[in-house]
Amino acid sequence: MPPNLQLALQITLIGMSLVFGAIVLFWGLMSLLVRAAADPVERRTHDERDLRRRAAVAAVAAALAELQARGAGERPHVPPLPPTALLSAWQVAMRANQLNQRGPVR
Repeated sequence: MPPNLQLALQITLIGMSLVFGAIVLFWGLMSLLVRAAADPVERRTHDERDLRRRAAVAAVAAALAELQARGAGERPHVPPLPPTALLSAWQVAMRANQLNQRGPVR
C-alpha cells in the first residue's frame, strides 16, 4: 500500500474517531443536564393525575351540556354551506384548458 494512501487512511480514522467521540461526549452531557433539570418523579405524577382529573371533568361537563341542549329541543350546530360554489367558472375553464393541452388519454 502506498505511503500516501496509508497516511490518508490514518488521518481519516483519527478524524472520524474525534467526530464520533465528540458526539458521544455531547450526548452524555445532554443526558446529565436533563437529569439535573428534571422535576422529581413524585411531583410530576401528582401533576399528571391532576391534569387527567381536570380533563375528565371538562369532558363530563361538555357531555352534560350537549345532553341538555338536545333535551331542550335544540339541534346540534351545523355549519352553513359556503356562499359560492366550490369551484368558480374561471377555475373550471382553466382546468379544462389544461386537460385539453395534455392530449387524449389512452
